[in-house]
Amino acid sequence: MKYHRLPRSSSGHGFTSSDTWLNYFTCFNLFFFSSANSHFKRTTNAWYRTHGYHTPFDIWLVLQWIVIIILITGYYGFSIKFIVKDEEYEEQAFLKEYDVYNVHRRSTWNFLGFFFIFIVIFTSIKVSLTDTADARVMREGKERDMSYARTTGIPVVVDGWCYICRSNVGSGTRHCKYCNKCVKGFDHHCRWLNCCIAEANYRTFILFIISSFIASTMSLWLALCAINVYFGAETVDDYFMSLYEIFSPSTPYIIVIGLFINLILIIVSLCVVLFVGHLLFFHIRLYLMDMTTVEYLSHQQQGRYYSDNYEDEDDENPWRRPYYPNPWRRRIMGGIRKLYIFARCCKKKSKYKYRGRDSVYGFDVNNV
Repeated sequence: MKYHRLPRSSSGHGFTSSDTWLNYFTCFNLFFFSSANSHFKRTTNAWYRTHGYHTPFDIWLVLQWIVIIILITGYYGFSIKFIVKDEEYEEQAFLKEYDVYNVHRRSTWNFLGFFFIFIVIFTSIKVSLTDTADARVMREGKERDMSYARTTGIPVVVDGWCYICRSNVGSGTRHCKYCNKCVKGFDHHCRWLNCCIAEANYRTFILFIISSFIASTMSLWLALCAINVYFGAETVDDYFMSLYEIFSPSTPYIIVIGLFINLILIIVSLCVVLFVGHLLFFHIRLYLMDMTTVEYLSHQQQGRYYSDNYEDEDDENPWRRPYYPNPWRRRIMGGIRKLYIFARCCKKKSKYKYRGRDSVYGFDVNNV
């Protein structure tokens, strides 16, 4: 049998440059996302996540910070350059008898951008660093059941007893299998923040959603204003002058580069606005129905929803017969329900008999 000698690289270790980069990526992935040293602890019940920045990180947490950095860089490094300078504003206001709106001053957009971006970053870090574990369970510190499975479909908390933590828990406490700990006032597990949203950080989470929606809307508006400067018949020269503040005048294809960056910012901002706006609307509905996210999704899994003609007196569908006592909430929910029915009126009724929504909002209902 004839053997062939493998080619050696210049380093003399028998690895090519691509293998070296693969090893670096593997080490990075193991350390931040799936630490090999803690593999046994994570696959058993000895490991639990104390906060959102406790390794291993979720890939959605990294994506969240990438999106935030893109929007901040695009906001201050690109879009805001197309807003009228304070000196030009004063000149235009003097010549045109103050018909230039104050909101288009750069100092105003600088302040508003810094204010809401600071709130977004502060609330994001605060929500992730908040320990949502049930203090009573942690104080007891009982030895965990290392054999109880953390797989989907196997309940952990039954009749107020957690089989992993081996402790009695309250009615609002659930065991999150992603974080592997009992969480007091559990609402849902957010993969974007890599932590549980519960009683301890829910208000901060809502503030994070509201500020993110406002900040992304501002970024989208500025990006649309920048693209409008280019397509405006009398303001094409203004687009050139604004690009000269960002790039060198000798930059080739400066218009193509500017329009490409503008299009990327519009797409990213629009996606964030739609996603965060939908999430904000969803939590407004939950507040009006006085429900948590996991309660709402578990009710939907009963299979009797999305049927407007279903007449069952025992049905507890919150859309059809809201059970909250306040009359003003009942009237608001009635209006929201009409908008909800109108939005789906063009779809077939068969599509709404049952839909698996286990992981729509980043967690599995059966996994808590």
